[in-house]
Amino acid sequence: MRVIIVDDDALTRVAIKQYLRPPSSYRVVAEAGNGQEAISAVSRHEADVVLMDLGMPVMDGIEATRQICSQARHPHVVALTTWDVDNAVVRVIEAGAVGYLLKYSAPQELDSALRRVAAGESVLSPGALAELLRHVRSQKQASGALAPAAPPASVPSMPPGAAPMWGPPPGGGASGVQHVGADLTKRELEVVAAAAEGLTNDQIAEKLYVSASTVKAHLHSAQERLGARNRTHLAIIAERAGLLL
Repeated sequence: MRVIIVDDDALTRVAIKQYLRPPSSYRVVAEAGNGQEAISAVSRHEADVVLMDLGMPVMDGIEATRQICSQARHPHVVALTTWDVDNAVVRVIEAGAVGYLLKYSAPQELDSALRRVAAGESVLSPGALAELLRHVRSQKQASGALAPAAPPASVPSMPPGAAPMWGPPPGGGASGVQHVGADLTKRELEVVAAAAEGLTNDQIAEKLYVSASTVKAHLHSAQERLGARNRTHLAIIAERAGLLL
């Protein structure tokens, strides 16, 4: 697995490289000390995963993630942070990160997390998805808003016919959250709810008595309908829209 490590602290980058075990499974193709360098590294090196710090000078990890993930083909971005769940973590998921890990837990979790990335699963520390959704729920209750997050102030250009990766699904109407998720099937709603519990595709398949390939198809369909970047972003949108009962 080809990895780019992004952190403004050189010693942290050295430590992260030591966490990539077994060494035969990983190759660090580039390192970067800020978001701009990360974007440049992605353009110059073919990589599977970018391990992205959030708080950096010049350009932070959230904006770097947004620009990297706006490309038609891009590596998966996993945020590495020392922060507990807050708005920055939600924003980096909305920017395109497939999940995040707390730096202090990375030594024990990094290998299994990157294997989940390769399998198309979400990447979160244990219990982090539930904590993330609790944070989103508390924001929703505080603001009284149910709608998904608005698109970023600077919207990247998209190829013709491409669906936006935020807000309500195309053709779903711009007014009223009742439209968000209205065209999801009952089974898609069940799969989304199970994914929001942090279950893997195999676990969802066992729970709903369907095949893992069927789960994957339902998740892909739900992501397209709700304009979600990935399954973690899908869970955030579903929570904001009141689809998780």
